[in-house]
Amino acid sequence: MTIAAACVCILLLVCLAVFWARRWEPQKQELIYPLEYQEELLLAAEEFDIDPCLLAALVYCESSFQADAVSSVGAIGLMQIMPETGQWLSGKIELDGEYTTESLYDPKVNLRLGCWYLSYLHRRYDGRWQEALTAYIAGQGQVDKWLEDPELSADGKTLDVIPGQDVKEYAAKVMRIHESYKTAYPDVLVCTLADDGADGVQK
Repeated sequence: MTIAAACVCILLLVCLAVFWARRWEPQKQELIYPLEYQEELLLAAEEFDIDPCLLAALVYCESSFQADAVSSVGAIGLMQIMPETGQWLSGKIELDGEYTTESLYDPKVNLRLGCWYLSYLHRRYDGRWQEALTAYIAGQGQVDKWLEDPELSADGKTLDVIPGQDVKEYAAKVMRIHESYKTAYPDVLVCTLADDGADGVQK
């Protein structure tokens, strides 16, 4: 084989590798990051103006899309909502039927309640996803206390330091997985959050 022919073969192999890598990446992402209850998720995201990729990422982090998931502290369902929190949230939206703890196992109800709450937190913290997502896992009361601490927040609005390794990494993890869902499901999830739209999330 001549040098020219060898170069052509190498070039073809490189092109083929790139082609299959690009074709396989979305499929690989789908295997790693499941997407269940698509209809319910998209409807809830639209109703409360939440980026569906972000919502999918949050559900993945909370429950891995297991509608019957129950945490060690009693949080239930796709978005891991505590029964008492669900009771409060149920008063904020119109539910089909009376709210009970069992309602949290219903994907449609759980997603609507969780989406309303996430939207509320996003507005409450002036559009900053880091604080909103941190409040989702740690509680808004805790985040408010941290924001009042000058050692944790210089301006009282943005957390410069987030106590606790798990909590600290939570918002950044959701935003990273948001990008994975965006890559894996481009024909299903029409993402609205800008590529740099972490809104101050610490990487």
